[in-house]
Formats: sequence, C-alpha cells, structure tokens
Amino acid sequence: MVAKSTIIAQLESPVISIADQYIAFKSCCKGQVVIIENDKTVQWSGYLQPTSISRKYEVTIKYTLNKLPICIVTEPDLQLLACDNQIPHTYVNDSKIRGVKLCLFLPKVKKINKVSEWQPSMFVADTFIPWASTWLFYFECWLSNGKWVGGGIEHDDSQEVHI
Repeated sequence: MVAKSTIIAQLESPVISIADQYIAFKSCCKGQVVIIENDKTVQWSGYLQPTSISRKYEVTIKYTLNKLPICIVTEPDLQLLACDNQIPHTYVNDSKIRGVKLCLFLPKVKKINKVSEWQPSMFVADTFIPWASTWLFYFECWLSNGKWVGGGIEHDDSQEVHI
C-alpha cells in the first residue's frame, strides 16, 4: 500500500505527461521534438545561443518518465573548445547521444539530504532550456578566464540519481 503522504504529494504536484511535455516544447521552442521509446520519452533538439555575441550550440534534451531529464551539447565539441581540460559541472555521458552531458541542477543527493531542484511536476522546456542557456553562458566565461562563476555544488557521478 502506498503511504498517504505519497498520494497527497502526487495530487498536489501531479506528474506532467510526456504528451504535455511534447506540447510545451512544440509551443515554445524552435527545433525538433519527438516522442520515442513506447511513448515514455520526449526528446528535443535545437540550438541555444546564450548571448547575441555567443556561438550557437546544438543541444539535445531527453526526458523519460520516472528518470531525470538529461541535457547534452552535441555541437560544437565542448571538450575540444576546453582544450581537453576537465569541464566543470558535467557528468559522464552514459547516454547514446554523442556530446557533453551538462549538470544543470542539484539532483537528489542523499549524502547531504537535498531534494532534487527538478521535479516531474515541472515542464522540461520551461526549466531545462533556460538552465542550459545559462550554463552555456558560464561555460563561455570559464573558457575565457578559467574560473567557473556559475555557482553550484561540487558532486561526483555517484550523486546523480533517478527520481
């Protein structure tokens, strides 16, 4: 039996369906949006440009129900731009999408008793598009001066968890 607090939490913050996530991407984001993997995943691919003088980045955002969304910069090659230096606030890319997997938010971290900053009751398009654009802005700053000024909490890959 499901605990009462879990049921109440689901009613207060209902999970947004993949179909509704798809509609949100289509209505506010230029690029390609598809539903894949037996209708359990929405994937958006498009370009982000953090400022008018920034380069354009090709980005893919993938969200599967019951998992955290992922954001991968596919072009240009960020590792090449970073001259093979360790890029701050990234994860090992364990997806089948080529590129650099970005750390855009604090995931659920049991070691420090933190709840994920992203919840399935949020629209991916409303959160990940601006978060990715902001991350890319700080990446460009980091490329120019070698200092990450975008904030965040240092963590390792073992702290990235599914919801």
